[in-house]
Amino acid sequence: MKKILPFLCASALALSLMACAGTINNSTADTASNVTFTFTESGVTAAGETDTGYEIDGTALTITSSGTYTVSGSCADGSIKVKKGTTGVTLVLDGLTLTSENTAAITCGKSSEVTVFVSNGTENSLSDTEQNNDDNYPENENAENAVIKCKDGSTVTLCGDGELTVTANGKNGIKSSVTTDEDGEALLTIRDLTLNIDAPINDAINAEQLLNVESGTLTIDAADGAIHCDLVLNIGADGTDGPTIDITNCYEGLEGAELNVCSGDITINVSDDCLNAANSDLTDYDFTMTISGGTIDTYTSGGDGFDSNGELTITGGTVVVWTANTADNEPLDADGTITVSGGAVLAAGGSSGMGMNLEAAQPCVIYGSTGFGGMPGSTQSCLIAADADFTIEDADGNAVYSGTTRCGANFILFSSADVVADSAYTLKAGDSFTEGTAQRGTVSTGMGVGGGFPGGGQKPDGELPEGFDGQMPNGEKPELPDGEVPEMPSGERLTPPSGQGSPADGNAPAGDSTSDTTPTA
Repeated sequence: MKKILPFLCASALALSLMACAGTINNSTADTASNVTFTFTESGVTAAGETDTGYEIDGTALTITSSGTYTVSGSCADGSIKVKKGTTGVTLVLDGLTLTSENTAAITCGKSSEVTVFVSNGTENSLSDTEQNNDDNYPENENAENAVIKCKDGSTVTLCGDGELTVTANGKNGIKSSVTTDEDGEALLTIRDLTLNIDAPINDAINAEQLLNVESGTLTIDAADGAIHCDLVLNIGADGTDGPTIDITNCYEGLEGAELNVCSGDITINVSDDCLNAANSDLTDYDFTMTISGGTIDTYTSGGDGFDSNGELTITGGTVVVWTANTADNEPLDADGTITVSGGAVLAAGGSSGMGMNLEAAQPCVIYGSTGFGGMPGSTQSCLIAADADFTIEDADGNAVYSGTTRCGANFILFSSADVVADSAYTLKAGDSFTEGTAQRGTVSTGMGVGGGFPGGGQKPDGELPEGFDGQMPNGEKPELPDGEVPEMPSGERLTPPSGQGSPADGNAPAGDSTSDTTPTA
């Protein structure tokens, strides 16, 4: 499948360039409105130019022509719909509390063009009930499966300086649909506003085509995805501060087939992948994840940190990722190449690293506890325990990074502009230390490659610590096939003590042929 829309990070698409504050500003919101609507429990009242452009049926309001419409009031079962094909519509939310029992609180019809502007200084809330889910209520023909539904080919911008709270009791918080030949291009843009989403059933924000989260403050709690797009998800923009996003709880954090983070202050706590470039419905697709700016602080209790089904590229920004899973989940994971060419990256996990194809255009230093052939998923001693303060210091004792662990870590990768290739760096936590050497270029990790051993560390030159007794990191002896003994570096075999073990020819030692004790290597 070919890419439907190219990634434009430096400049937004033309369809998203409708200036929210320029279209309607805080001081002129009421006077600019064609009509002002007030919701009550019994109906909707209209004031202003009341002849055309809308229809009222009880507590259901339908916008049928372009214009600016201000809505306020409170209603336990009401809805707003912009009719199919209607463009140039601005809905000003000015202290609106609206719940819809069996459909979306706001529906933007097919091929519509709508700006939802949240007025400065106001608090607004939109919600639905469990009936707004046609999976669970197939008899409900009005179900839209979202509190705010943007249908095929609709161009919708959510913006303003006020606060909007969305509570999704049916399925999704905000849902944007697809691009079609008949209905046109679908696009959802979020800008400026304070947006709080509670989605205990499914996704907080779900888009199928193109989703731009340019700015604003977003707080999200979701049962499944926090911010998901089937195709292109853009967070922030080059040269801007970007959005502030706090994902307090969800299954997956940011997800798109093409995921681009250009700016922003992002905090993510999840149970699966923090960032994911994937879509199981796409084949022959060039999945990409690109981090070029912003500050991203992530933690997962059971998944990968950053997981790309294609390439993963970090060119800038500050990235901190912690993965608590000790089996086969990694802080950085990609089917293709992981490239780090800029920014500051601290990637740490409970797993010791299954190995990754890493191109370190910017030098990195790696610490791990699989330095003697440890297998991924095996029981390991911990490099650093949870909740420990630690530093990474250069050879002169200067700290290039300091922080507190979010979970126990067996693998730590650090890269920044302060790291110099071929120089020694020491990871210190309390009285323990581990040493490593910064690398540039193609770097192998996992499966016995990497840093050192807790408490003493591996020397920067790769030699084993003095006094190393040949045990695995978990304290067990290496397992060998029955009857074999380890070889010395010269190729000679160890000679077992009298009465123990088996010589090279597999026969029992002399004088012990009558013993019923099975020899052990």
